Amino acid sequence: MLGNLLRPPYERFDLPPGLYVIGLTGISGSGKSSVAQRLKGLGAYVIDCDQLGHRAYAPGGPAYQPVVQAFGTDILHKDGIINRKVLGSRVFGNKKHLKMLTDIVWPVIAKLAREEMELAVAEGKQVCVIEAAMLFEAGWQSMVHEVWTIVVPETEAIRRIRERDGLSEAAAQSRLQSQMSGQQLVNQSHVVLSTLWEPHVTQLQVEKAWALLQKRIAKKPY
Repeated sequence: MLGNLLRPPYERFDLPPGLYVIGLTGISGSGKSSVAQRLKGLGAYVIDCDQLGHRAYAPGGPAYQPVVQAFGTDILHKDGIINRKVLGSRVFGNKKHLKMLTDIVWPVIAKLAREEMELAVAEGKQVCVIEAAMLFEAGWQSMVHEVWTIVVPETEAIRRIRERDGLSEAAAQSRLQSQMSGQQLVNQSHVVLSTLWEPHVTQLQVEKAWALLQKRIAKKPY
């Protein structure tokens, strides 16, 4: 089933004509970025929502002033840049503060993503991939035709997070518990891929999913 279409794509009439948009998601440590790079290699235009978040938070960025006003100047480094660690500690485990932050930042990232889609069209791209860990939580599935989810067992995700970020097992587990589970994501997805095995196996899955996608696009006006 990996790489196959599991449910009909969304009808999206408000997206740029001629552009087919994939939302790429998965739990932390699932391998989203590696799959995004593989799709880029096949010709997709990739939008990384993490990078858009950095742009939004940067001094002069669209979320900078609202975030500083909401959380105070003590979240700033001496040079005026938002200290993401301090801000993260302020909102982690505090639902009210987290909602305050996401209500500011998520719409800004969505707007930046739509601007990037226009750039994809200008470059003549046919497929655009939005890589976003919080795709469903932020409601960004409303701006894609299909959701592709990357899955790995939780034990493997924890191993990768610890290796990548130097976290303890408890901290890695805590990060996963703050996100939707892999099963919840799969239940709402159109295509499922897994990075559990060797890189060439992931590549074969991505190539299969891409080839099937090209057939869908060829048949359907969008």
